[in-house]
Amino acid sequence: MLRVFAQVDDSATEKTVTLYNNLKIVQNSSYFLFGQEFFNSFKYSSGSAHGDKTYSDSREVTGAYPVVLGSDFHYYLDKSETERGYHTEAVKWAYQQGFIVTFDWHISARNTSSYTCSGSPANLAKNIASGNTNGDRDWYLAELDKVIAIINNDLVVNGENIPIVFRPLHEMNGNWFWWGAACSGFTPTDYRALYQLTVDYVKARTNNVLFCWSPNSPVNSSILSNYYPGDAYVDIVGLDIYEITADPFRQYMGALVDFAGVHNKVAVLSETGYRNDTGNGDAAAKYWNDSVLPAIVNDPSGKALKIAWALTWINSSWSHPYVPHANSTSTAKQSFINFKNSKHVVFSDKAETMYEPLIVLSTSNENEAMVQVTQDQHQIMVKFTDFASPVWVSIHDTSGKKIVEEKTSMPEITFSTEKFMIKPGVYIIKVASATKTATQKVLVR
Repeated sequence: MLRVFAQVDDSATEKTVTLYNNLKIVQNSSYFLFGQEFFNSFKYSSGSAHGDKTYSDSREVTGAYPVVLGSDFHYYLDKSETERGYHTEAVKWAYQQGFIVTFDWHISARNTSSYTCSGSPANLAKNIASGNTNGDRDWYLAELDKVIAIINNDLVVNGENIPIVFRPLHEMNGNWFWWGAACSGFTPTDYRALYQLTVDYVKARTNNVLFCWSPNSPVNSSILSNYYPGDAYVDIVGLDIYEITADPFRQYMGALVDFAGVHNKVAVLSETGYRNDTGNGDAAAKYWNDSVLPAIVNDPSGKALKIAWALTWINSSWSHPYVPHANSTSTAKQSFINFKNSKHVVFSDKAETMYEPLIVLSTSNENEAMVQVTQDQHQIMVKFTDFASPVWVSIHDTSGKKIVEEKTSMPEITFSTEKFMIKPGVYIIKVASATKTATQKVLVR
């Protein structure tokens, strides 16, 4: 039975599809991408947004940019027009560099300027999820309309809508947001309904959005299953966890990566950082090379490395020095440079554009040893070895567009070229399990 696993479908733009496919490849590689929230519209020396979209503290220290830009619709809807313009131009510039753009949304509760549970009207999230009590759903959909207008009308370069990863209603298992677990008796069932409503509403009005669902640590199988909105509503699963230490991080990330594998989703470290630095920023800077990197790459199970990116929070004088900056000590700077130079970490100096297909990440010899493709009349037969079940096998054209994807528990699968209208030409065969990906370029006769 043919099944599409990504939330992107036939209405998604080609570059959105390509971005998703590339994220799957990165997730199953030996490296991950580094990202930061507002890396080119905030800097640590300032208490406000700035308009120099080519500046980042990361580049000032390392000579390279993060390749995932985090943004937040809260800063578009609840700040000044000038600041909104800074963030919009920063996103456009990042996209033009081939970087990934992801948006969270600290949505202020109705009739307040607060997104916390304590500052919200009673039962707001539950009212939206269950119906339209007090007009709360009408209010919420009107706020979504504002976000959709930004996506469709503002985040455009040369007439082309920028693909984004939207991470709404995050950290739902915490007690701090008005959509959180401990706010006004909001149940997991309510949360799933609210998330599904959000995705359905946005997806019906855009064609360039991937959706990320990200609980806060600690996570376990119960939290993951209880709050998960369902395969039809999620492309990417993330974990928000700060002040990482190896053992609990590997436990939580291992659970998330396993969950992503079962559901064939991309896993990411959606937020992390060190918030306890009250000095000159040395501890926050060293966190990356001394804590994050070994926790990920030295995980005996190999699971912690099966993420597409790791993203940290805003550098600003009212925030924390999540990465070192121009006035950090040489020790702090060098530690972060060492992190950047790891073969397992990708900054802009090692990055490829994420909007063109990443075809082969391992050597052809390795791929050929794992995947063999043969043809017989109107059939393509794919055999593979050393892949843990289940396995997803897909065929892509050279632009990266997915033609077909099927799931199997067997070590081989056959596709009909007539059924899927595969004409003679060059195609990419991708074979993926929860822990491994291989690709082969083939000429269909």
